[in-house]
Amino acid sequence: MPRSTATVLVLCAAAAACATTSRRLAYTPAELEEYLRARLPADEVVVPYAISPAHAARLQRELLGVQSDRGKVEAIITALFDRRVFGLTYRAGTPGTAEETLARGGGDCLALASVFIGLAREVGLEANYVDVSVRVHETQYLGEGTAVNLGHVTAVVRIGAERYALDFEDAGRVVWYRVMDDAEAVAHLLNNRGYALLDEAESAGRAPDWAAVGRLFRAALSVKPDFARGWNNLGLAEAHLQRPDQAIADYRKAIALDGSLAAAHANLASLYLGRDDLADAEEQLAAAVRIDPTSAHAQYMLGVVRLRSGDRAGARQALERAVTLRAGWKQAEELLATLKAGGEG
Repeated sequence: MPRSTATVLVLCAAAAACATTSRRLAYTPAELEEYLRARLPADEVVVPYAISPAHAARLQRELLGVQSDRGKVEAIITALFDRRVFGLTYRAGTPGTAEETLARGGGDCLALASVFIGLAREVGLEANYVDVSVRVHETQYLGEGTAVNLGHVTAVVRIGAERYALDFEDAGRVVWYRVMDDAEAVAHLLNNRGYALLDEAESAGRAPDWAAVGRLFRAALSVKPDFARGWNNLGLAEAHLQRPDQAIADYRKAIALDGSLAAAHANLASLYLGRDDLADAEEQLAAAVRIDPTSAHAQYMLGVVRLRSGDRAGARQALERAVTLRAGWKQAEELLATLKAGGEG
């Protein structure tokens, strides 16, 4: 549900650790469009921070008399969420460009960051996207248990010698971030749109259009080939399109790029389990629970694999952990009860 309060409007002094880069970060909308046309089909080219002349003019009216950069930042933030101006709300799982977000009245963290960055640049501020996914682990488990990765992206603005991060998701103090270039933000947007298709289908109780989802994940990787989360997500699409060998290659690519992705290990284990390759499945699940000890899904799968392998004690331990992490999970509770009663499950 959209948030009705302004608790997300936290302007945090970025005394946080920051991974910086010497590469160019910001592009004009025309420059970014040209860059993307060399990599994407025309209907997938999108400039997330482009602002219409009408919205730029609306902001200028709000900034009349404001001289300092700090004052401009504060005025933009106020305008974003003021119902008399742009009236935006934070809406999880609602990706979009700046103009799409302004039209619908809200969006996810990346969508709101795009609006802020577009408006800030219109008035001469140095604003960029930042990836804080290391701080906020974004793994969403789908109905059948496979996992898709999302990034947590927000905005940072420079005021004098200081950088300030905007936390639209109200996730607390930023302790680490990496400044991204505009093209990488496009990859995140395409990735999030792919997930939104999955989420919409699951909410409606229908099968996702995996071909369409896969195209979006593949497009994200065309923009950013080293996008580890994108490779995990593409693997998920390939698996559902009955291309398991390609899915395995995609998951392994994700793991090679970023060994901290528990979802990629768990998804890879799921494919190995389907092939009755229990040793490789257990190896991947052991990695998944080591990376993310709070994953009930990975603990449950580990219990299943150990039970099939004859390790009843290990299976019981993993299943007990799963039901502790996720109270009321009937499937896990029933398998654990069968195991305790001496059955094979």
